[in-house]
Amino acid sequence: MNTTLLVDGDPIVYKAAVCAEEELDFDPELTIIIGNYTGGKRVVTQSINDLFTRFDTTKIILYFTSQINFRKEVCETYKGNRRKRKPAGYKKLKKWAMASWQSVQIEGLEADDALGIAATSGEFTDFVLCSPDKDLEQFACRIWNGKQEFTQTKQAADLKRWMQSLTGDATDGYKGVPNCGPKKAEAILNKVKDGKYYEAVLNTYLDAGLTEADAITNIRLATILSFNDWDANKCQPILFTP
Repeated sequence: MNTTLLVDGDPIVYKAAVCAEEELDFDPELTIIIGNYTGGKRVVTQSINDLFTRFDTTKIILYFTSQINFRKEVCETYKGNRRKRKPAGYKKLKKWAMASWQSVQIEGLEADDALGIAATSGEFTDFVLCSPDKDLEQFACRIWNGKQEFTQTKQAADLKRWMQSLTGDATDGYKGVPNCGPKKAEAILNKVKDGKYYEAVLNTYLDAGLTEADAITNIRLATILSFNDWDANKCQPILFTP
């Protein structure tokens, strides 16, 4: 088949590095954690071969997150609570994976953004977006989240983006509207009949005692970039502006 797999490489390499970690006890007072490079490569290769088998293809592109993240310029606290160390050998394993398969890493962007740009570029007609990250559900396409495959509709994709703008994401360090969970956010957005969600989102922020600036910041943090949100010439995102 000619299906191209557009794959979030971050979790594949991370999981492999975790699996390949080993503890070596040199004496009762000293334990050293190492990364088993050979074991990590084996896990990455198996993960990719599993995708090849599932989708009957060998066409794949891995997407990785850059060390620089434009969202930290939008909000200093973005992902500020993620202080957990990367597993031993992660960088070495990532470098190997990028050299072994066609890979993309765009300076300033997360893997999600690079995937979103690729998925909406028109370059690929038969593709599957492969990522366990729910944020990729902002795109109307065929998706494999590691547990199930489905085709996201345009309406559902749009709703996902604006819901995230309301609920925020505590894991990523932005809070959205206080006490606005997924059910409440969906109920608010379902009242919009013309597809113009911004006014409903803005009013929800204002009703909660927040400002339009708060709403815009959260929208910018929640929105995964598409092809039209990326200025390839300037190598910078085109941020949401009402």
